[in-house]
Formats: sequence, structure tokens, C-alpha cells
Amino acid sequence: MRKTPLTLALPATAAVAFLFLPLLGILARTPWSTLPARLTSHEATEALGLSLLVSAWALGLSLLLGVPLAWLLARVDFPGKSLVRSLVMLPMVLPPTVAGVALLQGYGRRGVLGPALESLGITLPFSTAGAVVASSFVAMPFLVISLEGALAGLHPRYEETATSLGATPLRVFRTITLPMVAPGLVAGAALTWARALGEFGATITFAGNLPGETQTLPLQVYLLLQDDPEGATAVSLLLLLIATAVLLALRGHWLQTRTAGRGRGGRGPARGVGGTPSGSWGSDLRKPAGLARRRTGAVNHAAPEGSGHPGPAPTPHPLRTTVTGATTTTLTAEPGTTIAVVGPNGAGKTTLLRALLGLTDRATTTTLTLGDKDVAASPPHQRHISWVPQDTALFPHLTAVANTAYGLRSQGVPRKEAHHQAHHWLTRLDVGDLAHRKPGSLSGGQAQRVALARALAARPRLLLLDEPLAALDQSTRSAVRHTLRTHLADFPGVCLIVTHDPVEAVSLADHVLVLEDGATVQYATPAELTRHPRSPWVARMLGRNAWPGKSTAEGTLLLDDGASLVTADARRAGDPHETAAGPHEYEAAAGLAVVGPEAVSLHTAPPTAGSPRNVWQGTIREITAHGGRLRVLVSGEPDVVAEITPAAAAELKLSEGTPVWVSVKATEITFVPL
Repeated sequence: MRKTPLTLALPATAAVAFLFLPLLGILARTPWSTLPARLTSHEATEALGLSLLVSAWALGLSLLLGVPLAWLLARVDFPGKSLVRSLVMLPMVLPPTVAGVALLQGYGRRGVLGPALESLGITLPFSTAGAVVASSFVAMPFLVISLEGALAGLHPRYEETATSLGATPLRVFRTITLPMVAPGLVAGAALTWARALGEFGATITFAGNLPGETQTLPLQVYLLLQDDPEGATAVSLLLLLIATAVLLALRGHWLQTRTAGRGRGGRGPARGVGGTPSGSWGSDLRKPAGLARRRTGAVNHAAPEGSGHPGPAPTPHPLRTTVTGATTTTLTAEPGTTIAVVGPNGAGKTTLLRALLGLTDRATTTTLTLGDKDVAASPPHQRHISWVPQDTALFPHLTAVANTAYGLRSQGVPRKEAHHQAHHWLTRLDVGDLAHRKPGSLSGGQAQRVALARALAARPRLLLLDEPLAALDQSTRSAVRHTLRTHLADFPGVCLIVTHDPVEAVSLADHVLVLEDGATVQYATPAELTRHPRSPWVARMLGRNAWPGKSTAEGTLLLDDGASLVTADARRAGDPHETAAGPHEYEAAAGLAVVGPEAVSLHTAPPTAGSPRNVWQGTIREITAHGGRLRVLVSGEPDVVAEITPAAAAELKLSEGTPVWVSVKATEITFVPL
């Protein structure tokens, strides 16, 4: 522990002494010999009973009104929200007698609402009901503030995931929100009850001091001070002990929110963290043997031998959708198709998924047909779309089997049958022996399997996976990828996978959707994407150099940065046609010059051998290992990435800052028209 500075320790100690001394005075002046008799007197027990009754009703009223208010403040943005929050906190800073006067002017016989209440036969001032209202007025802010803090600390992704599994908003609130903010709710309720039990000023001003009706224990202390100071001290000790017991039981929980376990009871990955491509996609774009996807017809979704089928046979659901807004795209896919959604950060990938789920206003689905039903206008819990967030969002208060059964239970499946099907799915994903564990005791790979089982068990028509492997280490990622590939091969609907990893896209997807700046740049098979990338970002993700420019009639590419390259096929990309100037006027074509890094040569002197057509100077900016080779980033006009062997780098004595000559043969440059 760090040594505490004396300049801070001294005033802090003085503060503790300042606060503790009055409490010590109560303990020192308490008449211990007559304490039992004083606390069991008729007046004391009557006041205590009334205090407990008033505080209990005040707590109930605070829960009834305060819980929805706290949820509204934490979850909904509306005009005047700051003003409402200030009004909620106002009773905490008002002098108690001023609060009593305000209650008289609001609910008294001559108050704003008083005549209307009297016409209904309700009179609040100088009644037990008035004492309840006064206590609720000053105590409810403790509940609202504590619960709002707990709700703000609860990641909305848990509630959104529950909604995607088919749970109605009320069911989500009852089964997910409340259990996960229970510590904050209990802390707020305890503080509210303790504050209501000790309320004095607002009560005596608004409800009076009527024995047996409004004379609570704090009011009796006030009366005893006039005639029996020792009795007042004895009753004060009782209130002091109750308040201390409440605070010790809470142990500071009103100061902190429940740790949002990010789905596994731990910290988990930060939101939006993506995987880093580990290199080019390479030339082997074939799927592993035996895992070819079914496009139409019946899908083999049978259970393992002896386990029984988990419900009715699935119906294939093709996808047709148009998304507009911050992300714009149109997708059509047959049942059994897996689509990898890729693009740079901020391209709109997650927005696309949330638009399909109906969980964002930034983009909307004008049409969303799953099978023969358009669900674009349906609320999120009725779309039959399962979602696996990047951090899995497993509900930390439920076991693995209860998590997996959640979607089925939300759809009305009886508990026994839902748990039977949940066990089936967990077994299929090799985590059946973990059924009764909670997410906090699962590893990253196990949590991903449980999250996938939960999504598939809900019988979705569309499956959305948001970077499902990004948070896993390399060995775990490989195993989970194999499991994911196996079960996606049987999925009867369409699956969208957001990923930054080219290996995931190649091994899992039939088509790749490329988004940039919220718009579709390319939608093609992995093989087609590799042959003809439609943007510099796509080419670079594939591990290739790509420079935008225009072709000329002479077979030259004029790059956008001012440089030029000679290529063997740029002339063919143009468009010769008849114009007024002549029968074969040539019109330049915009496109990309694409070059593999292995086709780039580096030299320490101007190259002469082979007479390459494209030569320019540059400076080495960075050298990184890439498998058994080295990738060299060269700054020049244009910038280029070369791939060479370690032996070649040693022979050329390359290091960061070394000036080099770059050469590329014209035949190695591919021109892709845009």
C-alpha cells in the first residue's frame, strides 16, 4: 500500500472523529440500567410499530413509482430529462420542514390537489396516510438514484439479446433486468426504508404529531427531549442501531453497480474490439471436405443418435431485405447461405445487424422477408432473428442450460421441454457437461459454444453473429471455428457473420458482403472477391497492393496520387468508340491497379536486370514478420508493401529508414475496372 500523505491523513482523521463523536455521546449517555423498560414502554412500542408501518408503506410506494422512473431515466432519452432528474434529487437537499410545507401546498386541503382528493373522500394531512406520503417524498430519491446507477451500469446488450430470443419487453425486464440489477435495487430499497423510518421534519409539518396515528419514533424522540432527555437518548440509540445495521448489511453496495460480466462473469472484451487480419486469404478457397452448404430443399438438422430430435423439423427460410439509413444495402440469399460482412471500422457492419434486429434508429429495414413473411414492421421480439454478440452476453444469473432454454421459454415452450431441448443443443456443441454452470465459470471458448447453442435453440429464421471469435486466443479460435462451421452447415436459414479476419470469412462464408462508409462496395463469393476486388480496402484486406487510378490508351495507369504505372492490361480496360474527333477515340476507365506483395522487388540500387517497366524510389517504413517471410512497407510514390525472404532482407541489409528502389513488372499488375 502507498504511504498516506500526512496532509491528507490528519484532516481525514479529524473528519472521522467529528462524525463519530456525537454517536459516541449517545452510547456514553444511554441509561443502560433502565434501557429495557424504556424501550418496552407503551409509548415506545406504539411509536415503533407506527414507524415500521409507515416506512413499509413508504417503501412499497417508492418501489411502485420509483422503479419505472429509474428505468426511464437510465434507458430513455427524452426532452427535459435533466430537469426530471433534478426534481427527483430535490427532496434530498430541501430542508425537511420546507418539504412539509410543499406537501401541504400540494396535497393539503387548500393545496393544488387537495380539493380533488377531498371530493374522493381522501384527506392526507394529519393522518397515517399523510405520514406515508411525507416519508415517501423524502425517501424515494434514494431508491431512484441507486437503481438508476445500477441500470446505467448494466450493458443494454443483455436486454437486447433477450429481446432477439423472443422475450417481450415486460419479460426482459422481469427475467433479465431486475435480477441483474438486484444488488442496486436492494441497496436502494434498504436506504429508502431507513430514510423513511427516520423521517421527522416533513412528517411533523404535513402529518402532525398525533399519538397512535402519526407520532412515529423520531417524533417521540423530539417530545421526550423536552421532559425526559434520558428517554430520548434511549430511543435514539434504537434508531441508531437500526440505521447502523442497514449500512453494515449493505457494505457500501449503494456506491457501486453490479459488474457487467460481459457475458462470462469477467471483464470480457471492450465493445467494438475487432480481430486483426492475420494475412492474405491465399489461393486455397475451398471449403473443408464434407462441409458443403445446402442451398435448397430439406436440411439435415437431425439430432445425434439416441438423443431425440429437439422439436419439429426446421423449415428453410430464404432472406430478402433492403436496409436504408446509415447503412444501405440489399441482400438476397437462399436457405443455408452464410454471408461474411466485412469492412473497415465505422463501415456500418454492426449497424446492419442492429437494423435487421430492429434495435437501432440509424438504419431501418424497408423490407425484411424471411421465408414467406415480411417482418420489417414487426417488433424485435417477433422477428425470429437470433443474435450472438461479440462478448456472448450470456445472462450471468442463469446457468448454461437456462441460458440456452431462454428463447424457447420466451416462445411459450414448457420448462421441462425447453430444458430438454437446451440439453440437446449443449450436447451437440460439446458443452453438455457444463449445463449447470453459470457463465462466470466458463472459459471463452465454452461461453461461445453456449451462446451459439442458445441462438440455435431458439429456432431462428435468421442468425446474426457479431465477431464471434474475436475475443478468443488462436488455439481456442480454431476449435470454435470448426464447431461453428459444422453447425452452420446444417442451419436452415441465412447466417450473417461480422468479421475482421479473412480466415473466418473464407472458412465460414459462401458470400462476402463488403461495406464501406455505410454502402455496399461488393457482394461476391470469396474466390470472386480475391480475383476482382472492387476497392483498395478489399484488396489490402486480401493482402495485396491496390492503387486507384485511370487507364490510358498507351497502356499506362494514371494513379490518383499523381504517379503512373505501366500495365499489360490497362489498354483493354478502356472503351474505344467513335466520336466527332475520330472513329477510335479512347475513353479512360477508372479502376484499381492490384499487385501481390510477392511480385514487388526491392533493390538498393537502380535495377538493370530484366528491365522492369515500373521503377520508383522509396524509404522502408516498417518490417514485420509474416509467416516464414517478411513484409516490408515502403513509403514512396506510391506506397507499396513487398514480401521477401529473411535471407534476402539480410543480403540487402534492409532496416527501417533504408532508401530502396522498388520495381514491378507490367505483367504482374492487374487492372480491375470499377
